[in-house]
Amino acid sequence: MSLPENFPLVMAVVSVLYGDSESLKQAVHHLQLQFGELVLFSESFPFDKSDYYQAEMGTSIRRVWLCFAPLCDPSELPAWKEKCIILEDQLSNNGKRLVNIDPGYLDHGKLVLASCKAAPDKIYMGRGIFAHICLRYKKGDFHGPEHSFADFIDGRFDKFFRSAKQLLRKLLKADPRLQEPPLQVPIPGQTDIRS
Repeated sequence: MSLPENFPLVMAVVSVLYGDSESLKQAVHHLQLQFGELVLFSESFPFDKSDYYQAEMGTSIRRVWLCFAPLCDPSELPAWKEKCIILEDQLSNNGKRLVNIDPGYLDHGKLVLASCKAAPDKIYMGRGIFAHICLRYKKGDFHGPEHSFADFIDGRFDKFFRSAKQLLRKLLKADPRLQEPPLQVPIPGQTDIRS
């Protein structure tokens, strides 16, 4: 029988869609206050597979990825999304968002982003928030699952996430919480058969 273990430490990762550099700068500042030290910042990628956000952010939308330390508990995903929704609202102009912020996390096998939209491939986390697996790590590289977004499937983010995965390994090795003994969870009504 398997017993619960300590939660797996993950690296907080945030996607920011933006239409202008000043909006991005403000978002990054606030995200550092929320998530901690910015340890990896991607190049800027074109957001060119959808026109979904053009009414709010214009036609020159780009995406960056931010990775933060220290490592954290993935069950906090709903709280991260709620804070990012508030931040999007605070940075908006006349009711139009200037940034779209999707928090998530990276572990050894996947990139997960928070979503407010239900779908068959998403897992409900509580508080109206779903976990969406957007990239999977398999055979030495990242791959966008069939249900993922077009810009995840075309491979443009794979190089960045290979670097992020290497950084995750280093942070895991250095994290003192991993030196703690495993969590022993008592199960009600269970007695130790060895006594």
